[in-house]
Amino acid sequence: MIITIDGTASSGKSTTAKQLSKVLQIPMLTTGSIYRAITLKVLNNKIDISDDDALKYMLKNTNLKSVYADNDTMIYLDGKKCNKEDLGSPVVSNTTPLISCKPFVREFVRKIQRGAAKASKDIIVEGRDIGTVVFPNADFKFFVDASLEERSKRRMHEYQMTNPNITLGEVQTALDKRDKEDEHRDISPLIKAADAIVIDTTNTSVEEAVEIMVNVIKNSKKK
Repeated sequence: MIITIDGTASSGKSTTAKQLSKVLQIPMLTTGSIYRAITLKVLNNKIDISDDDALKYMLKNTNLKSVYADNDTMIYLDGKKCNKEDLGSPVVSNTTPLISCKPFVREFVRKIQRGAAKASKDIIVEGRDIGTVVFPNADFKFFVDASLEERSKRRMHEYQMTNPNITLGEVQTALDKRDKEDEHRDISPLIKAADAIVIDTTNTSVEEAVEIMVNVIKNSKKK
């Protein structure tokens, strides 16, 4: 069984996927963390993001694994566990879209995603193009969204751990820019799958969102 959870940035899809994984007791794969880990390596090695040859060479020499344990997903980059604060930093968040839009980068990540699905009987995969491109024939598809204002508040809370002086206006501007980039990129744009169930988390708690998903899955199995 493959469950896909797509959605906008800071809509709560990762938190919801994690909680759903805990409830159903099946592993999850957080796609955003994989792209962030790649971006982190690019930044740490001061690679020019416009130099595709350099990026391709880096990927050929990159060992990236997603490990699910204790109801959490950990990313290991070249044998070292990634620090979540580093992956969630503003510079990584702002640079990731510039790297993740490249076709060869997405193909690199796609192999990791599909490999993880083959290795698991059941899996939850969270991202932005999972139900449309990566697993178009998934058993269950969900699309999580929330208002820009609410998502900005959530993202600001994340950023303040590493940048306490950042303002809500700056976060909202960056998030709005990210939305437009995700929706209008040529490769795998952020699009809701036609058969996906939409869950608006603006005024919906994680627990309520998970309950909706669990009920959909359980009711389907009864048919």
